[in-house]
Amino acid sequence: MLTCKQVSKVLQNEDYENLSPLRRFLLMFHIKLCAVCGKFNRQVIDSQDMCCNFKRQEESLLEKEPPMDADRKDALKKLLSEQSGDSTLHRS
Repeated sequence: MLTCKQVSKVLQNEDYENLSPLRRFLLMFHIKLCAVCGKFNRQVIDSQDMCCNFKRQEESLLEKEPPMDADRKDALKKLLSEQSGDSTLHRS
């Protein structure tokens, strides 16, 4: 059986999702039974899951987003340049 320190170290250094099935099972087994570190490490796993889901969601949205046309980009660069007072953003 893994110790609390080992479980915390594995979760700190690796994503739970990328672990082998056996290692994931052993971690979850420890976390479910351990009264000392169970709640904290369950929250770490939940946090990692949320970050992975957010990253996947962002990637899927970027794939669907249409590219901005050149005229719109130039207008946006000009507006940013005027607001910042810097002419380095607006280059033809």
